[in-house]
Amino acid sequence: MPTSSAHFASRRDPRRLADALSDYLAGERALLELRYCAPKRLSALIHDLSRPLPSPLERALARGLNSGELADWLGPAETLLPAMMRRFGLDPEAWAVAPRAAEWRVTCRACPHIGTCWQALRHGADVEACRAFCCNAEAFIAAGHESKY
Repeated sequence: MPTSSAHFASRRDPRRLADALSDYLAGERALLELRYCAPKRLSALIHDLSRPLPSPLERALARGLNSGELADWLGPAETLLPAMMRRFGLDPEAWAVAPRAAEWRVTCRACPHIGTCWQALRHGADVEACRAFCCNAEAFIAAGHESKY
């Protein structure tokens, strides 16, 4: 059977599809159990950007954060913004009272890429990778240039 791409071929492989579905369901099941049986544990897992997680659960959390379903659990401006600022070379404590920091918090809270950001920060994505999705990236870069002078 000829295919035009490896991706198309992998989508037709029933074993890969079954594995992907199994991983998806495992992640969703773990997330559901945490949400209803251990909400404090779920909150701790979401806020800890360095704790290793099983891949299916991490992907389920990222999907939930991106969809807004788990946004209340995270508080992106409190957890992700300082980590992202550090990624761009800014000191979050030094910028905490700057008028622009309030704008950055508003932008962060309204970001449609919270799950993507959460995963990127967990995996040590570099500035260029973060720049591709971070709504504050250009502002961070400008602030970094200003603080160097």
